[in-house]
Amino acid sequence: MKNKINTKNRVNMKKKTFVFSGLLLLFMIMGSSISMAVAGSSGKTRATEPVLSPENPDFTEYHADKVYTQSLASSNRHKKGFVPAPVDLSDLSKISTLEISAPAYYDLRTLNRVTSVKYQGESGACWTFATSGSLESYLMPEENRDFSENNMKNLLSSAYPEGFDRDPNDGGNSLMSTAYLAHWSGPVEETADPYSIYSRVSPENLPVQKHVQDVLFIPNRESSLDNTMIKSAILQYGALSTSMYFDDSSYYSSRYGYYYNGSSISNHAVSIVGWDDNYDKNNFSGVPPGNGAFIVKNSWGTYWGDNGYFYVSYYDSNIGNDNAVFTAENTDNYENIYQYDPLGWVLNVGYNNPTAWCANIFAAKSDETLESVSFYTTDSNCAYEIYIYTSPESGPLSREGPVLSKSGTIPVAGYHTVPLDSEIQLEADQKFSVVLKLTTPDSRYPIAIEMPYADWSSKATANPGESFISGDGSTWKDITAYYLNTNVCIKAFTDSGTLSVFPGYINPPTDLDQDGLYEDVNGNGILDFDDVVAYYDNMGWIEENALVAFFDFSNNGLIDFDDVVKLYDRL
Repeated sequence: MKNKINTKNRVNMKKKTFVFSGLLLLFMIMGSSISMAVAGSSGKTRATEPVLSPENPDFTEYHADKVYTQSLASSNRHKKGFVPAPVDLSDLSKISTLEISAPAYYDLRTLNRVTSVKYQGESGACWTFATSGSLESYLMPEENRDFSENNMKNLLSSAYPEGFDRDPNDGGNSLMSTAYLAHWSGPVEETADPYSIYSRVSPENLPVQKHVQDVLFIPNRESSLDNTMIKSAILQYGALSTSMYFDDSSYYSSRYGYYYNGSSISNHAVSIVGWDDNYDKNNFSGVPPGNGAFIVKNSWGTYWGDNGYFYVSYYDSNIGNDNAVFTAENTDNYENIYQYDPLGWVLNVGYNNPTAWCANIFAAKSDETLESVSFYTTDSNCAYEIYIYTSPESGPLSREGPVLSKSGTIPVAGYHTVPLDSEIQLEADQKFSVVLKLTTPDSRYPIAIEMPYADWSSKATANPGESFISGDGSTWKDITAYYLNTNVCIKAFTDSGTLSVFPGYINPPTDLDQDGLYEDVNGNGILDFDDVVAYYDNMGWIEENALVAFFDFSNNGLIDFDDVVKLYDRL
Protein backbone atom coordinates (compact mmCIF):
# COMPACT_ATOMS: atom_id res chain seq x y z
CA MET A 1 0.00 0.00 0.00
CA LYS A 2 2.84 2.38 0.86
CA ASN A 3 4.52 1.78 -2.52
CA LYS A 4 1.24 2.52 -4.33
CA ILE A 5 0.85 5.79 -2.48
CA ASN A 6 4.41 6.81 -3.27
CA THR A 7 3.91 5.94 -6.93
CA LYS A 8 0.78 8.07 -7.07
CA ASN A 9 2.62 10.96 -5.46
CA ARG A 10 5.41 10.69 -8.02
CA VAL A 11 2.85 10.73 -10.86
CA ASN A 12 1.17 13.81 -9.43
CA MET A 13 4.56 15.49 -9.01
CA LYS A 14 5.40 14.77 -12.64
CA LYS A 15 2.08 16.29 -13.73
CA LYS A 16 2.71 19.39 -11.66
CA THR A 17 6.28 19.69 -12.98
CA PHE A 18 5.05 19.34 -16.56
CA VAL A 19 2.36 21.96 -16.11
CA PHE A 20 4.78 24.30 -14.34
CA SER A 21 7.40 23.88 -17.10
CA GLY A 22 4.79 24.62 -19.73
CA LEU A 23 3.76 27.74 -17.87
CA LEU A 24 7.34 29.00 -17.63
CA LEU A 25 7.87 28.43 -21.35
CA LEU A 26 4.68 30.24 -22.23
CA PHE A 27 5.53 33.16 -19.94
CA MET A 28 8.80 33.61 -21.86
CA ILE A 29 6.89 33.87 -25.14
CA MET A 30 3.89 35.93 -24.19
CA GLY A 31 2.71 38.21 -21.41
CA SER A 32 -0.53 38.22 -19.57
CA SER A 33 -3.38 40.37 -20.84
CA ILE A 34 -6.77 41.39 -19.54
CA SER A 35 -9.78 41.47 -21.82
CA MET A 36 -13.20 42.82 -21.17
CA ALA A 37 -16.45 42.49 -23.13
CA VAL A 38 -19.45 44.74 -22.70
CA ALA A 39 -22.67 45.15 -24.66
CA GLY A 40 -22.96 48.32 -26.67
CA SER A 41 -20.30 50.83 -27.62
CA SER A 42 -18.99 53.57 -25.33
CA GLY A 43 -18.17 55.69 -28.37
CA LYS A 44 -21.79 56.22 -29.34
CA THR A 45 -23.63 59.47 -28.82
CA ARG A 46 -25.87 59.55 -25.78
CA ALA A 47 -29.39 58.41 -26.65
CA THR A 48 -32.42 60.65 -26.47
CA GLU A 49 -34.89 60.47 -23.59
CA PRO A 50 -37.40 57.59 -23.63
CA VAL A 51 -40.94 58.09 -24.91
CA LEU A 52 -44.09 56.20 -23.91
CA SER A 53 -46.37 54.75 -26.57
CA PRO A 54 -49.69 56.57 -27.15
CA GLU A 55 -52.74 55.39 -25.25
CA ASN A 56 -55.06 53.01 -27.06
CA PRO A 57 -57.94 55.14 -28.48
CA ASP A 58 -60.43 52.40 -27.59
CA PHE A 59 -59.26 52.54 -23.96
CA THR A 60 -59.80 56.30 -23.99
CA GLU A 61 -63.27 55.94 -25.50
CA TYR A 62 -64.27 53.18 -23.12
CA HIS A 63 -63.36 55.14 -20.00
CA ALA A 64 -64.91 58.33 -21.34
CA ASP A 65 -68.25 56.52 -21.02
CA LYS A 66 -68.87 56.82 -17.29
CA VAL A 67 -71.72 54.28 -17.43
CA TYR A 68 -69.31 51.62 -18.78
CA THR A 69 -71.96 50.25 -21.10
CA GLN A 70 -69.43 47.91 -22.68
CA SER A 71 -70.00 45.30 -19.97
CA LEU A 72 -73.73 45.73 -19.45
CA ALA A 73 -76.06 42.84 -20.15
CA SER A 74 -77.96 42.71 -23.42
CA SER A 75 -81.76 42.70 -23.48
CA ASN A 76 -81.83 38.93 -23.01
CA ARG A 77 -79.69 39.29 -19.84
CA HIS A 78 -76.50 37.96 -21.38
CA LYS A 79 -73.55 39.86 -19.98
CA LYS A 80 -70.59 40.71 -22.14
CA GLY A 81 -67.38 42.13 -20.66
CA PHE A 82 -64.50 42.84 -23.04
CA VAL A 83 -62.55 45.92 -21.89
CA PRO A 84 -59.84 47.57 -24.07
CA ALA A 85 -56.29 47.77 -22.70
CA PRO A 86 -54.11 50.92 -22.52
CA VAL A 87 -51.66 49.44 -25.03
CA ASP A 88 -52.84 49.54 -28.64
CA LEU A 89 -52.49 46.23 -30.51
CA SER A 90 -54.53 47.32 -33.52
CA ASP A 91 -51.53 48.10 -35.73
CA LEU A 92 -49.43 44.96 -35.32
CA SER A 93 -47.51 44.18 -38.50
CA LYS A 94 -48.42 41.28 -40.74
CA ILE A 95 -46.80 37.88 -40.16
CA SER A 96 -45.90 36.18 -43.41
CA THR A 97 -44.31 33.16 -41.70
CA LEU A 98 -47.56 32.26 -39.94
CA GLU A 99 -49.61 32.02 -43.11
CA ILE A 100 -50.29 28.48 -44.33
CA SER A 101 -52.78 27.01 -46.76
CA ALA A 102 -56.23 26.64 -45.20
CA PRO A 103 -59.20 24.52 -46.32
CA ALA A 104 -62.54 26.12 -47.16
CA TYR A 105 -64.13 24.51 -44.11
CA TYR A 106 -62.58 23.72 -40.74
CA ASP A 107 -64.17 22.93 -37.39
CA LEU A 108 -62.18 22.03 -34.26
CA ARG A 109 -65.28 20.37 -32.81
CA THR A 110 -65.00 17.56 -35.35
CA LEU A 111 -61.40 16.94 -34.24
CA ASN A 112 -62.18 16.70 -30.51
CA ARG A 113 -60.21 19.89 -29.91
CA VAL A 114 -62.82 22.01 -28.13
CA THR A 115 -63.97 21.72 -24.52
CA SER A 116 -67.59 22.12 -23.44
CA VAL A 117 -69.49 25.41 -23.61
CA LYS A 118 -69.64 27.26 -20.27
CA TYR A 119 -72.02 29.86 -18.82
CA GLN A 120 -70.64 33.19 -17.57
CA GLY A 121 -73.97 34.36 -16.15
CA GLU A 122 -74.36 37.99 -15.15
CA SER A 123 -70.63 38.52 -14.80
CA GLY A 124 -68.41 40.32 -17.30
CA ALA A 125 -66.05 37.33 -17.36
CA CYS A 126 -66.34 36.45 -21.06
CA TRP A 127 -62.60 37.16 -21.50
CA THR A 128 -61.66 34.47 -18.95
CA PHE A 129 -63.75 31.90 -20.84
CA ALA A 130 -62.22 32.96 -24.16
CA THR A 131 -58.76 32.53 -22.62
CA SER A 132 -59.50 29.12 -21.11
CA GLY A 133 -61.18 28.05 -24.34
CA SER A 134 -57.97 28.76 -26.25
CA LEU A 135 -55.65 27.20 -23.67
CA GLU A 136 -57.75 24.05 -23.25
CA SER A 137 -58.06 23.65 -27.02
CA TYR A 138 -54.28 23.88 -27.43
CA LEU A 139 -53.84 20.86 -25.14
CA MET A 140 -56.43 18.71 -26.92
CA PRO A 141 -56.94 15.98 -27.94
CA GLU A 142 -54.09 14.60 -25.80
CA GLU A 143 -55.41 16.32 -22.67
CA ASN A 144 -59.00 17.29 -21.90
CA ARG A 145 -58.72 19.91 -19.16
CA ASP A 146 -61.14 22.28 -17.44
CA PHE A 147 -59.43 25.35 -15.96
CA SER A 148 -60.90 27.76 -13.44
CA GLU A 149 -62.23 31.04 -14.81
CA ASN A 150 -63.29 31.97 -11.29
CA ASN A 151 -59.71 32.01 -10.05
CA MET A 152 -58.63 34.26 -12.90
CA LYS A 153 -61.43 36.81 -12.60
CA ASN A 154 -61.03 37.09 -8.82
CA LEU A 155 -57.24 37.13 -8.43
CA LEU A 156 -56.99 39.82 -11.10
CA SER A 157 -59.36 42.14 -9.21
CA SER A 158 -58.50 45.11 -7.02
CA ALA A 159 -59.23 42.99 -3.94
CA TYR A 160 -55.77 41.45 -4.34
CA PRO A 161 -52.36 43.14 -4.00
CA GLU A 162 -51.38 42.21 -7.55
CA GLY A 163 -54.77 42.82 -9.15
CA PHE A 164 -56.02 45.30 -11.73
CA ASP A 165 -58.36 48.25 -11.16
CA ARG A 166 -61.49 46.18 -11.55
CA ASP A 167 -64.21 44.43 -9.58
CA PRO A 168 -64.15 40.60 -9.64
CA ASN A 169 -67.13 40.53 -12.02
CA ASP A 170 -65.99 43.40 -14.24
CA GLY A 171 -64.66 42.90 -17.75
CA GLY A 172 -61.13 42.32 -18.95
CA ASN A 173 -59.07 41.15 -21.91
CA SER A 174 -56.30 38.82 -23.07
CA LEU A 175 -53.50 41.05 -21.74
CA MET A 176 -54.92 40.64 -18.24
CA SER A 177 -55.18 36.89 -18.59
CA THR A 178 -51.66 36.75 -20.06
CA ALA A 179 -50.35 38.54 -16.96
CA TYR A 180 -52.11 36.00 -14.70
CA LEU A 181 -50.82 32.99 -16.62
CA ALA A 182 -47.28 34.28 -17.26
CA HIS A 183 -46.99 35.05 -13.54
CA TRP A 184 -47.69 31.35 -12.83
CA SER A 185 -50.78 32.29 -10.83
CA GLY A 186 -52.71 29.83 -12.98
CA PRO A 187 -54.22 27.93 -14.60
CA VAL A 188 -55.77 25.96 -11.75
CA GLU A 189 -58.36 23.20 -11.89
CA GLU A 190 -62.02 24.17 -12.14
CA THR A 191 -62.80 21.78 -9.29
CA ALA A 192 -60.33 23.64 -7.05
CA ASP A 193 -62.12 26.98 -7.56
CA PRO A 194 -65.54 26.48 -9.22
CA TYR A 195 -67.09 29.31 -11.18
CA SER A 196 -69.69 31.49 -9.48
CA ILE A 197 -70.86 35.01 -10.27
CA TYR A 198 -71.34 35.46 -6.52
CA SER A 199 -67.74 34.56 -5.76
CA ARG A 200 -65.48 37.53 -5.12
CA VAL A 201 -62.64 35.77 -3.30
CA SER A 202 -60.47 32.91 -4.51
CA PRO A 203 -57.76 30.96 -2.70
CA GLU A 204 -54.24 31.94 -3.67
CA ASN A 205 -51.40 29.51 -4.34
CA LEU A 206 -53.57 26.67 -5.59
CA PRO A 207 -51.59 24.03 -7.52
CA VAL A 208 -50.83 25.42 -10.97
CA GLN A 209 -51.60 22.84 -13.65
CA LYS A 210 -49.52 24.22 -16.53
CA HIS A 211 -46.83 26.80 -17.16
CA VAL A 212 -47.82 29.26 -19.85
CA GLN A 213 -44.56 30.30 -21.51
CA ASP A 214 -45.85 31.68 -24.82
CA VAL A 215 -48.90 33.70 -25.84
CA LEU A 216 -49.26 34.79 -29.46
CA PHE A 217 -50.98 38.06 -30.37
CA ILE A 218 -52.30 37.70 -33.91
CA PRO A 219 -52.71 41.00 -35.85
CA ASN A 220 -56.19 42.40 -36.40
CA ARG A 221 -57.91 41.80 -39.70
CA GLU A 222 -57.46 44.64 -42.19
CA SER A 223 -60.41 43.69 -44.37
CA SER A 224 -63.34 41.28 -44.49
CA LEU A 225 -61.38 38.60 -46.33
CA ASP A 226 -58.09 39.14 -44.49
CA ASN A 227 -58.47 35.89 -42.57
CA THR A 228 -55.36 33.88 -43.41
CA MET A 229 -53.44 34.63 -40.20
CA ILE A 230 -56.41 33.79 -37.98
CA LYS A 231 -57.03 30.56 -39.86
CA SER A 232 -53.35 29.62 -39.75
CA ALA A 233 -53.19 30.21 -36.00
CA ILE A 234 -56.23 27.99 -35.41
CA LEU A 235 -54.81 25.24 -37.62
CA GLN A 236 -51.52 25.25 -35.72
CA TYR A 237 -52.58 25.99 -32.13
CA GLY A 238 -56.32 25.49 -31.67
CA ALA A 239 -59.08 27.90 -30.64
CA LEU A 240 -58.28 31.60 -30.84
CA SER A 241 -59.46 34.18 -28.30
CA THR A 242 -60.85 37.28 -30.01
CA SER A 243 -63.10 40.27 -29.42
CA MET A 244 -66.22 41.52 -31.18
CA TYR A 245 -69.10 43.93 -30.75
CA PHE A 246 -72.31 42.13 -29.84
CA ASP A 247 -75.71 43.76 -30.22
CA ASP A 248 -78.97 41.82 -30.13
CA SER A 249 -80.31 43.55 -33.23
CA SER A 250 -77.48 42.10 -35.33
CA TYR A 251 -78.16 38.50 -34.30
CA TYR A 252 -80.39 36.27 -36.45
CA SER A 253 -81.37 33.81 -33.72
CA SER A 254 -83.26 31.30 -35.87
CA ARG A 255 -80.17 30.71 -38.02
CA TYR A 256 -77.49 31.49 -35.41
CA GLY A 257 -75.94 34.12 -37.67
CA TYR A 258 -74.38 37.39 -36.55
CA TYR A 259 -73.43 40.36 -38.72
CA TYR A 260 -72.59 43.84 -37.41
CA ASN A 261 -71.54 46.63 -39.73
CA GLY A 262 -71.13 49.57 -37.34
CA SER A 263 -68.19 51.39 -35.75
CA SER A 264 -68.60 50.60 -32.04
CA ILE A 265 -65.58 49.27 -30.18
CA SER A 266 -65.48 45.66 -28.97
CA ASN A 267 -67.59 44.71 -25.96
CA HIS A 268 -67.42 40.89 -25.90
CA ALA A 269 -64.74 38.18 -25.96
CA VAL A 270 -65.28 34.79 -27.62
CA SER A 271 -63.28 31.92 -29.12
CA ILE A 272 -63.06 31.22 -32.85
CA VAL A 273 -63.01 27.44 -33.38
CA GLY A 274 -63.32 27.23 -37.16
CA TRP A 275 -64.74 28.71 -40.33
CA ASP A 276 -66.88 28.04 -43.38
CA ASP A 277 -65.97 30.01 -46.51
CA ASN A 278 -69.29 29.06 -48.10
CA TYR A 279 -71.61 29.88 -45.22
CA ASP A 280 -74.68 31.47 -46.85
CA LYS A 281 -74.85 35.26 -46.48
CA ASN A 282 -78.64 34.98 -46.21
CA ASN A 283 -78.28 33.42 -42.76
CA PHE A 284 -77.60 36.85 -41.27
CA SER A 285 -79.84 39.69 -40.15
CA GLY A 286 -78.94 42.23 -42.78
CA VAL A 287 -77.28 40.61 -45.78
CA PRO A 288 -73.47 41.09 -45.96
CA PRO A 289 -71.70 41.52 -49.33
CA GLY A 290 -70.63 37.89 -49.54
CA ASN A 291 -70.64 34.38 -48.09
CA GLY A 292 -68.36 33.10 -45.34
CA ALA A 293 -68.35 32.99 -41.54
CA PHE A 294 -66.27 32.15 -38.50
CA ILE A 295 -67.54 29.39 -36.21
CA VAL A 296 -67.56 30.94 -32.74
CA LYS A 297 -67.79 29.45 -29.26
CA ASN A 298 -69.68 31.68 -26.81
CA SER A 299 -69.90 31.60 -23.01
CA TRP A 300 -73.68 31.98 -22.62
CA GLY A 301 -74.50 28.32 -22.05
CA THR A 302 -75.59 25.53 -24.37
CA TYR A 303 -79.20 26.69 -24.51
CA TRP A 304 -78.14 29.82 -26.41
CA GLY A 305 -77.41 29.71 -30.13
CA ASP A 306 -76.46 26.43 -31.79
CA ASN A 307 -75.70 24.58 -28.54
CA GLY A 308 -73.61 27.54 -27.45
CA TYR A 309 -72.06 28.31 -30.85
CA PHE A 310 -72.90 30.84 -33.56
CA TYR A 311 -71.61 32.06 -36.91
CA VAL A 312 -70.10 35.51 -37.42
CA SER A 313 -69.90 36.86 -40.96
CA TYR A 314 -66.49 37.52 -42.47
CA TYR A 315 -67.92 40.96 -43.29
CA ASP A 316 -68.59 41.80 -39.65
CA SER A 317 -66.79 45.07 -38.93
CA ASN A 318 -65.45 44.05 -35.52
CA ILE A 319 -64.72 40.32 -35.27
CA GLY A 320 -61.04 39.38 -35.35
CA ASN A 321 -59.63 42.13 -33.13
CA ASP A 322 -57.41 41.61 -30.08
CA ASN A 323 -56.62 38.05 -31.11
CA ALA A 324 -54.61 35.75 -28.85
CA VAL A 325 -53.53 32.12 -28.79
CA PHE A 326 -52.54 30.62 -25.44
CA THR A 327 -50.09 27.72 -25.22
CA ALA A 328 -48.80 25.73 -22.24
CA GLU A 329 -46.07 23.41 -21.01
CA ASN A 330 -45.86 20.95 -18.14
CA THR A 331 -44.92 22.41 -14.77
CA ASP A 332 -41.68 20.43 -14.54
CA ASN A 333 -40.09 22.60 -17.25
CA TYR A 334 -38.65 25.04 -14.67
CA GLU A 335 -38.63 25.17 -10.89
CA ASN A 336 -38.28 28.90 -10.26
CA ILE A 337 -39.43 32.14 -11.85
CA TYR A 338 -37.88 35.59 -11.35
CA GLN A 339 -40.07 38.57 -12.21
CA TYR A 340 -41.18 42.07 -11.28
CA ASP A 341 -44.28 42.44 -13.46
CA PRO A 342 -47.34 40.62 -12.05
CA LEU A 343 -49.61 42.98 -14.03
CA GLY A 344 -47.71 42.35 -17.25
CA TRP A 345 -47.62 44.54 -20.33
CA VAL A 346 -49.24 47.93 -19.64
CA LEU A 347 -47.53 50.26 -22.14
CA ASN A 348 -44.49 50.39 -24.44
CA VAL A 349 -41.46 52.62 -24.21
CA GLY A 350 -38.77 53.45 -26.75
CA TYR A 351 -36.41 56.11 -28.04
CA ASN A 352 -38.21 57.09 -31.25
CA ASN A 353 -36.23 54.34 -32.91
CA PRO A 354 -37.00 50.72 -33.81
CA THR A 355 -34.16 49.59 -31.52
CA ALA A 356 -33.91 49.92 -27.75
CA TRP A 357 -32.20 48.13 -24.87
CA CYS A 358 -33.63 46.98 -21.56
CA ALA A 359 -32.55 44.86 -18.61
CA ASN A 360 -33.63 43.38 -15.29
CA ILE A 361 -31.32 42.50 -12.41
CA PHE A 362 -32.28 39.56 -10.19
CA ALA A 363 -30.65 37.80 -7.23
CA ALA A 364 -30.58 34.00 -7.09
CA LYS A 365 -32.47 32.60 -4.11
CA SER A 366 -30.27 29.50 -3.91
CA ASP A 367 -27.71 27.56 -5.93
CA GLU A 368 -29.51 27.33 -9.28
CA THR A 369 -29.00 27.07 -13.02
CA LEU A 370 -30.44 29.76 -15.28
CA GLU A 371 -32.09 28.09 -18.26
CA SER A 372 -34.47 30.49 -20.03
CA VAL A 373 -35.70 34.07 -20.16
CA SER A 374 -39.01 35.54 -21.29
CA PHE A 375 -40.23 38.91 -22.50
CA TYR A 376 -42.94 40.54 -24.58
CA THR A 377 -42.40 41.47 -28.20
CA THR A 378 -44.44 44.58 -28.92
CA ASP A 379 -44.75 44.03 -32.66
CA SER A 380 -44.38 41.29 -35.23
CA ASN A 381 -40.96 40.28 -36.58
CA CYS A 382 -39.03 41.44 -33.52
CA ALA A 383 -35.27 40.81 -33.60
CA TYR A 384 -33.70 40.18 -30.20
CA GLU A 385 -30.26 39.86 -28.67
CA ILE A 386 -29.99 38.37 -25.18
CA TYR A 387 -26.97 38.95 -22.94
CA ILE A 388 -26.60 37.33 -19.52
CA TYR A 389 -24.27 38.93 -16.98
CA THR A 390 -23.32 37.53 -13.60
CA SER A 391 -22.46 39.82 -10.70
CA PRO A 392 -23.37 43.06 -12.52
CA GLU A 393 -21.80 46.16 -11.05
CA SER A 394 -23.11 49.67 -11.70
CA GLY A 395 -26.23 49.01 -13.73
CA PRO A 396 -26.92 45.74 -15.57
CA LEU A 397 -23.43 45.19 -17.07
CA SER A 398 -20.13 43.92 -15.67
CA ARG A 399 -16.52 44.51 -16.64
CA GLU A 400 -16.04 40.82 -17.43
CA GLY A 401 -18.71 40.98 -20.11
CA PRO A 402 -21.63 38.64 -20.72
CA VAL A 403 -21.27 34.97 -19.83
CA LEU A 404 -23.73 34.05 -22.57
CA SER A 405 -25.45 35.65 -25.53
CA LYS A 406 -28.12 34.58 -27.98
CA SER A 407 -29.95 36.24 -30.86
CA GLY A 408 -32.90 35.55 -33.11
CA THR A 409 -36.16 36.86 -34.52
CA ILE A 410 -39.66 36.23 -33.17
CA PRO A 411 -42.25 36.59 -35.95
CA VAL A 412 -45.36 36.93 -33.77
CA ALA A 413 -45.97 39.66 -31.19
CA GLY A 414 -46.81 38.51 -27.68
CA TYR A 415 -45.25 36.90 -24.64
CA HIS A 416 -42.36 34.55 -25.42
CA THR A 417 -39.88 32.33 -23.60
CA VAL A 418 -36.43 31.78 -25.13
CA PRO A 419 -34.34 28.84 -23.85
CA LEU A 420 -30.66 29.67 -23.46
CA ASP A 421 -28.12 27.60 -25.38
CA SER A 422 -26.28 26.67 -22.17
CA GLU A 423 -27.21 26.57 -18.51
CA ILE A 424 -25.66 29.27 -16.33
CA GLN A 425 -24.66 28.35 -12.81
CA LEU A 426 -25.81 30.78 -10.12
CA GLU A 427 -24.89 30.75 -6.46
CA ALA A 428 -27.22 31.72 -3.63
CA ASP A 429 -27.63 35.51 -3.40
CA GLN A 430 -25.60 36.05 -6.57
CA LYS A 431 -26.93 38.84 -8.76
CA PHE A 432 -27.43 38.29 -12.46
CA SER A 433 -28.88 40.42 -15.22
CA VAL A 434 -30.88 39.69 -18.34
CA VAL A 435 -30.07 42.32 -20.96
CA LEU A 436 -32.11 42.62 -24.15
CA LYS A 437 -31.59 44.47 -27.38
CA LEU A 438 -34.95 44.61 -29.17
CA THR A 439 -35.64 45.79 -32.71
CA THR A 440 -39.19 46.12 -34.03
CA PRO A 441 -38.90 47.27 -37.67
CA ASP A 442 -42.33 48.92 -37.77
CA SER A 443 -42.54 50.30 -34.24
CA ARG A 444 -40.65 52.94 -32.25
CA TYR A 445 -41.60 51.46 -28.86
CA PRO A 446 -39.91 48.04 -28.57
CA ILE A 447 -39.94 47.65 -24.76
CA ALA A 448 -42.97 46.36 -22.84
CA ILE A 449 -43.29 47.80 -19.34
CA GLU A 450 -45.49 47.47 -16.28
CA MET A 451 -46.36 50.78 -14.64
CA PRO A 452 -49.16 52.41 -12.63
CA TYR A 453 -51.91 53.51 -14.99
CA ALA A 454 -55.23 55.05 -14.02
CA ASP A 455 -58.26 52.76 -14.34
CA TRP A 456 -55.96 49.85 -15.11
CA SER A 457 -52.87 49.09 -13.02
CA SER A 458 -52.74 51.52 -10.11
CA LYS A 459 -51.18 48.87 -7.84
CA ALA A 460 -48.01 48.46 -9.91
CA THR A 461 -44.87 48.84 -7.79
CA ALA A 462 -41.13 48.85 -8.45
CA ASN A 463 -37.86 49.51 -6.66
CA PRO A 464 -34.74 51.27 -7.91
CA GLY A 465 -32.06 48.87 -9.07
CA GLU A 466 -34.43 46.37 -10.69
CA SER A 467 -35.07 47.54 -14.27
CA PHE A 468 -32.93 49.58 -16.65
CA ILE A 469 -33.33 50.98 -20.17
CA SER A 470 -30.95 52.38 -22.76
CA GLY A 471 -31.10 53.83 -26.24
CA ASP A 472 -27.70 52.51 -27.30
CA GLY A 473 -26.71 49.67 -24.96
CA SER A 474 -23.93 51.77 -23.48
CA THR A 475 -25.55 54.50 -21.40
CA TRP A 476 -28.02 52.93 -18.98
CA LYS A 477 -30.49 54.48 -16.59
CA ASP A 478 -32.80 53.05 -13.97
CA ILE A 479 -36.30 53.17 -15.44
CA THR A 480 -37.72 54.46 -12.15
CA ALA A 481 -35.73 57.65 -12.75
CA TYR A 482 -38.15 58.31 -15.62
CA TYR A 483 -41.32 56.57 -14.47
CA LEU A 484 -42.04 55.79 -10.82
CA ASN A 485 -43.00 52.22 -9.85
CA THR A 486 -42.19 50.95 -13.33
CA ASN A 487 -40.50 47.71 -14.36
CA VAL A 488 -39.42 46.15 -17.62
CA CYS A 489 -41.36 42.97 -18.48
CA ILE A 490 -38.51 40.45 -18.38
CA LYS A 491 -38.60 37.14 -16.50
CA ALA A 492 -35.98 34.47 -15.85
CA PHE A 493 -36.41 30.74 -15.22
CA THR A 494 -34.12 28.47 -13.24
CA ASP A 495 -33.77 24.98 -11.88
CA SER A 496 -32.10 24.08 -8.62
CA GLY A 497 -28.63 22.63 -8.94
CA THR A 498 -24.89 23.19 -8.80
CA LEU A 499 -21.93 22.67 -11.10
CA SER A 500 -20.90 19.10 -11.71
CA VAL A 501 -17.99 17.76 -9.68
CA PHE A 502 -14.81 17.29 -11.72
CA PRO A 503 -13.78 13.63 -12.20
CA GLY A 504 -11.77 12.37 -9.23
CA TYR A 505 -12.91 15.14 -6.86
CA ILE A 506 -15.55 15.40 -4.16
CA ASN A 507 -16.84 18.98 -4.27
CA PRO A 508 -18.05 21.10 -7.21
CA PRO A 509 -16.03 24.15 -8.33
CA THR A 510 -16.74 27.50 -6.69
CA ASP A 511 -16.38 31.13 -7.74
CA LEU A 512 -14.33 32.53 -4.87
CA ASP A 513 -14.35 36.19 -5.93
CA GLN A 514 -17.84 36.23 -7.51
CA ASP A 515 -16.56 37.32 -10.93
CA GLY A 516 -18.35 34.60 -12.88
CA LEU A 517 -15.23 32.42 -13.27
CA TYR A 518 -14.87 29.27 -11.18
CA GLU A 519 -11.19 29.31 -10.24
CA ASP A 520 -11.60 26.92 -7.28
CA VAL A 521 -11.70 23.99 -9.68
CA ASN A 522 -11.24 21.23 -7.09
CA GLY A 523 -13.87 22.73 -4.78
CA ASN A 524 -11.71 22.83 -1.64
CA GLY A 525 -12.54 26.46 -0.90
CA ILE A 526 -9.14 27.96 -1.77
CA LEU A 527 -7.19 28.76 -4.91
CA ASP A 528 -4.03 26.66 -5.10
CA PHE A 529 -1.83 24.84 -7.60
CA ASP A 530 -4.03 21.75 -7.37
CA ASP A 531 -6.73 23.80 -9.16
CA VAL A 532 -4.34 24.38 -12.07
CA VAL A 533 -3.58 20.65 -12.23
CA ALA A 534 -7.27 19.73 -12.03
CA TYR A 535 -8.05 22.16 -14.83
CA TYR A 536 -5.24 20.89 -17.07
CA ASP A 537 -6.24 17.26 -16.50
CA ASN A 538 -9.89 17.90 -17.40
CA MET A 539 -9.84 20.37 -20.29
CA GLY A 540 -11.65 17.94 -22.58
CA TRP A 541 -14.19 17.12 -19.88
CA ILE A 542 -14.92 20.83 -19.35
CA GLU A 543 -15.68 21.31 -23.05
CA GLU A 544 -18.21 18.47 -22.99
CA ASN A 545 -19.81 18.84 -19.57
CA ALA A 546 -19.57 22.45 -18.35
CA LEU A 547 -20.41 25.95 -19.49
CA VAL A 548 -17.29 27.23 -21.24
CA ALA A 549 -17.88 30.78 -19.98
CA PHE A 550 -17.35 29.63 -16.37
CA PHE A 551 -13.84 28.35 -17.12
CA ASP A 552 -12.75 30.61 -20.00
CA PHE A 553 -10.11 32.47 -18.01
CA SER A 554 -8.50 33.87 -21.17
CA ASN A 555 -11.89 35.10 -22.44
CA ASN A 556 -11.33 33.76 -25.96
CA GLY A 557 -14.39 31.52 -26.08
CA LEU A 558 -12.30 28.33 -25.89
CA ILE A 559 -10.96 25.90 -23.33
CA ASP A 560 -7.23 25.81 -24.10
CA PHE A 561 -3.77 26.20 -22.59
CA ASP A 562 -4.20 29.98 -22.43
CA ASP A 563 -6.79 29.33 -19.72
CA VAL A 564 -4.26 27.28 -17.76
CA VAL A 565 -1.90 30.25 -17.92
CA LYS A 566 -4.54 32.71 -16.78
CA LEU A 567 -5.59 30.44 -13.93
CA TYR A 568 -1.97 30.15 -12.83
CA ASP A 569 -1.73 33.97 -12.93
CA ARG A 570 -4.41 34.09 -10.25
CA LEU A 571 -2.34 32.14 -7.70
